[in-house]
Amino acid sequence: MELIQVLFSEIYNAYFKAMAELLTSALDESLDTAKAMEIINHCAFKESFTVILDAIRNEEWLLMNRQYQTPLHNVPSQPFSLLQLRFLKTITLDPRLSLFGNIIDLPEDIEPLYTADDIYYFDQIKDGDPYKSEEYRRHFQEIHHALKHQKMLSVIYQGKAKRRHINVHPSKLEYSLKDDKFRLIAYWEGRSIILNLARIVECSELSDNCISSLPKMKKASVTVEIIDVRNALERAMLHFANYEKETRQISDTVYHMKCSYNKSDETEVLIRILSFGPMLRVLEPASFVKQINERLLRQAKLIKDYELIENHD
Repeated sequence: MELIQVLFSEIYNAYFKAMAELLTSALDESLDTAKAMEIINHCAFKESFTVILDAIRNEEWLLMNRQYQTPLHNVPSQPFSLLQLRFLKTITLDPRLSLFGNIIDLPEDIEPLYTADDIYYFDQIKDGDPYKSEEYRRHFQEIHHALKHQKMLSVIYQGKAKRRHINVHPSKLEYSLKDDKFRLIAYWEGRSIILNLARIVECSELSDNCISSLPKMKKASVTVEIIDVRNALERAMLHFANYEKETRQISDTVYHMKCSYNKSDETEVLIRILSFGPMLRVLEPASFVKQINERLLRQAKLIKDYELIENHD
């Protein structure tokens, strides 16, 4: 009950946030009606300026007079609630957070809301990336910096067959929840490639800027029908979060989702759709439906051949 009270405490609502910004501006002696309305519209609701400005003009709150002057000497601040601290503590326990820089320093007596041991991922592969490895973190941050500043990367990559050295144009980082792995989507010799971060042996940023040399990728789209059973809709939104999509409701449990993607990512999109089983059905295009059917037929043949071998033995 205490956490619920803190979560819904009025000191964290939009009016308090707007008033804190107004008082901060008033301390700088830069507040007037125009700026007050701008702050209120940004921090609160569109109609809030009538309530807040009337309260200031009538000097109801005693924190500011009608000339936008305040008796306060210090900038107002909002303390973290216990729930917020526990949530932050939970985040700091995730080893993936350290990939993005310094970890938030919190008191040791703050209890997390939950830990990784409290969650069982029944559909996640157990050999995720080595997030605690210093080398892995260094590679991630180097790639992140190159993406931010649109620079090329020199990469030594350990493939399945051999190790090779390539200079690539980084496009984006992707995280696979199912595989618990980060992947770098990059362009090499005019085509899109996918590099697993855990397989990168060495990488360094090059001075070359890659904006003008990035190739134009061919776009494609697929429309699927989602049967919202066992939380399929929410899982689909999560699995396809990195793709541009449009979703509309057809009935209480049926949704249609149109997903746009780069043509080079088609195999990845196909695999993700297949992972949902009967909860997702491809509607169009016909070429994608054909690929789905071919994959399912190959899988059925493998199962049949395996059963024949088992029965023969």
